[in-house]
Amino acid sequence: MGQPVYRQNNVKAILCMFLGMFFFSIADAQSKFLTASLPAMQIAWARWLVLFCCVIVYICLRGVKTLETKHPFLQVFRGVTVALSAAFFTIGLSFAPLADAVAITFIAPIIVTILSAYLLGERVGKRRWAAVIIGFFGVIMITQPSFDDFNPGLLFPFLAALFFAIRQIISRRVSHKDNVQTTVAYTALTSFVLLSMCLPFFWVEVPSELDAITLLSLSAFSAIGEIFIVYALSIGLAVVVTPIHYTIIVWALLYGYFFFEDVPSSSMMFGTIVVMLCGIYIARREHRLSLKI
Repeated sequence: MGQPVYRQNNVKAILCMFLGMFFFSIADAQSKFLTASLPAMQIAWARWLVLFCCVIVYICLRGVKTLETKHPFLQVFRGVTVALSAAFFTIGLSFAPLADAVAITFIAPIIVTILSAYLLGERVGKRRWAAVIIGFFGVIMITQPSFDDFNPGLLFPFLAALFFAIRQIISRRVSHKDNVQTTVAYTALTSFVLLSMCLPFFWVEVPSELDAITLLSLSAFSAIGEIFIVYALSIGLAVVVTPIHYTIIVWALLYGYFFFEDVPSSSMMFGTIVVMLCGIYIARREHRLSLKI
């Protein structure tokens, strides 16, 4: 009787992750649109506004016990990495096509594998190291690092992926003793406060009603996406849910083509597929190894 429920939860988790990526993709496209008139840091700050308000309401209803944690330093540091990741990604959107910026962030699982080996002392076998190397070749195909074609703006999404990977490493540590609600609360509070501290140096008046509506709606879409993703990971197997993350590139390609007239190159498309397959392989390989422990 347990197996059908388990499968049903995975199906529900896949649907939630898909919806989460869909809402995130809308927020990414809106961020790209706003970079033409607003500073990237102001946009990054706005992405956390609605979720911050939701967390404040949740704490008022459930009490400050929500913030009780066994890892206060790690939780705050995780929030810092999330803020930096959002800031660097948004800055990258100012210089790079939407799909290219999203594709670069797919290197995060590969970076997680490297950091796990050197920071956590996890044993990484030959197969995963091979996936790491192949994945970096995929990144080279996306970025085309030659003197003629290389876009230095792609370094910002790479930094975003790096801090996202650090965030995932920290998540592995805190998830054993802290619940999801606590982690989300610390992430939203820390990110919003940190970006708010930087805001006076970058704030400009929002030039139009359209920009103001877009700014508020991207914050709402980001919050909805975050909630769907957290719920998906809480009810389904990560190895099943994680590959759905890559559906965001489909939306990024569509939005980039129809709204920003970005036409992806064949090398960018092929490199993206290589990085995606390496990320999926690493996730599946880690799952199989965890079953043997």
